[in-house]
Amino acid sequence: MIVVALMATTYSYSQCACCAGAGTGAANGDYNNGILTLNKNQFVIETYTDFRNINQNLPPVTEVTDEEAPLTSMLIQSLGVRYGVTKSITVSALLPYVFLHTDTGNDNGIGDLILLGTFNVYNKNNFSLALQAGIELPTGIQKDAAFDNTTVVVGSGSYDPMAGIIAAKRLGKFTLQGNALYKHTFNGFQGNYYGSIAIQNLSLSYRIKGQNAFCALLNDDETDKPKQTASNFGWGIFGGYYGEWVDMIKEDGETDHDSGYYMGFATFGNNISYKSWSFPLTVSLPVIQNMNGEQNTGGFRLRIGIIKSFR
Repeated sequence: MIVVALMATTYSYSQCACCAGAGTGAANGDYNNGILTLNKNQFVIETYTDFRNINQNLPPVTEVTDEEAPLTSMLIQSLGVRYGVTKSITVSALLPYVFLHTDTGNDNGIGDLILLGTFNVYNKNNFSLALQAGIELPTGIQKDAAFDNTTVVVGSGSYDPMAGIIAAKRLGKFTLQGNALYKHTFNGFQGNYYGSIAIQNLSLSYRIKGQNAFCALLNDDETDKPKQTASNFGWGIFGGYYGEWVDMIKEDGETDHDSGYYMGFATFGNNISYKSWSFPLTVSLPVIQNMNGEQNTGGFRLRIGIIKSFR
């Protein structure tokens, strides 16, 4: 049993069960507002709860045997921090804790720590472009499963670099935002390869009321004076597409052909903010599921966040 966590929300597992996660990998967890980096000296604490349902396409395992017990769902609780080094550079860290559920029992464990830098390289005429670079540290656990006779691996067991790009265009109350992120996975626990990951995300958001509650937009001339002040209450909605590719894993030099996939999701979200708080909610429904070999497919996903900004 293998679980790979990316940004606390991207994960997969091989053999008789498979489910994808939903995470943009972006350092703007307040969701699709066109703001790619924080203001200078701004500090953000955020926590996310991610629930992933798994469709049981294969016969379920209901007692502990030599077979691998398929996961029925996952719950990932993550804690993150972000800091604006300058108005163009934001650094972030995110640590997940994973809860696994099967018909024969449950298990849990800490995942890999993600360190990420976001660098705004262009900001003019309501268009922003940023680059990302980071690393996933092997803090995830490896232990005997509590629900079958396999080993649970939460993380890759290796130091894995990642790189990405984010772009956003603001048009009045609308914001079009997209990003792509790739994580290259090296051989980890016992020299095994747990799959590189690439994600893509495109969303269109609409601001119904107010401004963003804790990230004021900067002027195009890059002065420190905010272009707009934060209101007490803000409300926005968004929708789009999220895609995720995970490579097949290799254990003991053998490729597992019942692992790896490409999954695409239709995403719908709502973000309510008040003063320095923000409360995003995202629902994701699978529309593309290209699985390698025999795997259970992913179901719906629900993501809830609580974000607090300090300035």
